[in-house]
Parts: sequence; C-alpha cells; structure tokens
Amino acid sequence: MSDAGSDPINFTEIDARGHPARYGREHADGGSGTYGPARRQWGTTEGGAAGQGRLSINPFIVALWAVAAGLIMAAFAAFTIAQELLSVPGSPESTPVGYMWMTFAPFLLFAGLLGVMGLLFWHASQWRRNRDMQPPPS
Repeated sequence: MSDAGSDPINFTEIDARGHPARYGREHADGGSGTYGPARRQWGTTEGGAAGQGRLSINPFIVALWAVAAGLIMAAFAAFTIAQELLSVPGSPESTPVGYMWMTFAPFLLFAGLLGVMGLLFWHASQWRRNRDMQPPPS
C-alpha cells in the first residue's frame, strides 16, 4: 500500500480575515514538504503586497537602543557632575555626592556599551536569518 496521497497532518491555518496563514506543509508553490511558516520575500508583508501591513520596526528594539544611548550619555553626565562637585573647594557635603557620581559612571558606561554590543549581535543574527530565507539570485 502506498502512502503517496496521504498525509497524517495536513492543515491550513486561517487568519482573522479568512486568508490562509501559510503555516503547515508547503504545497505546490514551495514544495519542500517541511513544517514551519512559509518563507517571506524581502519588501513584502504578511498579506504579500509590498508597502501594506504591519510596521517592520520592532518597538521594543527601538526602546532598547534608546536605553543604551541614554546609559552612555548618563555615564558622561555623571563624570561631568562628579568633576564639578569635586572641584568646588571647601564644600564638605558635596564631596560624598561627587564620589558617588564618580563611582556610578563606569558602570553606566559599561551597561550602555554592553547593550549596544548585544543589540548589534541581535541585528546581525536577524540579518543572517533573513538572508538565509531569501531565494538564491537568479
């Protein structure tokens, strides 16, 4: 008996608008027969048309870039505040605050640079994943 026409799991997921969500086995257009979401082309969105659909920028990644930039700027601001407080002669109450700012500044700079490096690695992995999903040039 041949199993050529049978498939134990053959489904098509439908989105809220009634369009196929393209999850499951790829059929005549892809032909790979593997499970997983269908591959998307560059410049297209979920609906398949260029210029329509969701925003392609992840707002959480934008927020992380803003936090990393803020941490780096805060480190330089902390160094500046510490130097101003420590350069005032005869101010005993400003000396501990100046040393506190001087203590926090390297950690702020390290956290900001670590965030930038992590985001760059994340962008590189996303670029590589998207590039691997592209069809080869013809």
